[in-house]
Amino acid sequence: MHSMKRLARALAIAATLQLLFAGGQTLQGQQLPTVFRAGYAGDQLKSWRSVKLATRANRFSVVDEDGASVLRIDSERSASALYYDVNRKRQQVGKVAWRWKIDRSLTGEAPERTKRGDDYAARFFVVFDGEPFSRTARAICYVWAASELVGSTYRNPYFSDVVTIVLESGNARRGKWVPEERDFIRDYKAAFGSLPESVSAIAVMVDTDNTRSRATAWFDVIIVKPPSQSESATPDN
Repeated sequence: MHSMKRLARALAIAATLQLLFAGGQTLQGQQLPTVFRAGYAGDQLKSWRSVKLATRANRFSVVDEDGASVLRIDSERSASALYYDVNRKRQQVGKVAWRWKIDRSLTGEAPERTKRGDDYAARFFVVFDGEPFSRTARAICYVWAASELVGSTYRNPYFSDVVTIVLESGNARRGKWVPEERDFIRDYKAAFGSLPESVSAIAVMVDTDNTRSRATAWFDVIIVKPPSQSESATPDN
């Protein structure tokens, strides 16, 4: 009897997760249609483009977890990213939901806000108004930090137009899938004091080149949604 109850509970949880990531609702339960889903199975990976950001590149692979195709990133003294073109006007998109997992957070003597310490076990970018990873674009970079406090927000030490927001930190949830959802238009306005014209791309990344360390991260399907009705009516300034 107890085993049947555990099975029923597991099935209920699985069904809930499927709804959350099938585009039927956001993680907070608000009903919003999906603009698009960025996955990795089959031909979907062809929609992602890579960019190397250090002498050594990361290794990207698609692996199966519980019947789902997820992205695995292995980084060893390296830095590179995969990005997915969005190319939508600001009024068309506003929220993003994803899950990520790390094997461990990074350790290092240099603070993460400095150039020597600017590495993270996992990063997720939303890029605005320009080519991804160029000096003409602004970006919000959500990170899984080593020691920075969750909720911390600061400028990247290399690029002042990239704002870092710490969503996870440390090893308390290492090895576990952690769901996230962000209103990136609201985050942009808080960071830069204005609204963007467009959203150029989303990107996933691990980097270990500055700290000369290694890390592994996994990313599930990424869901981009429109802004809520009240947010889409926000004036341009």
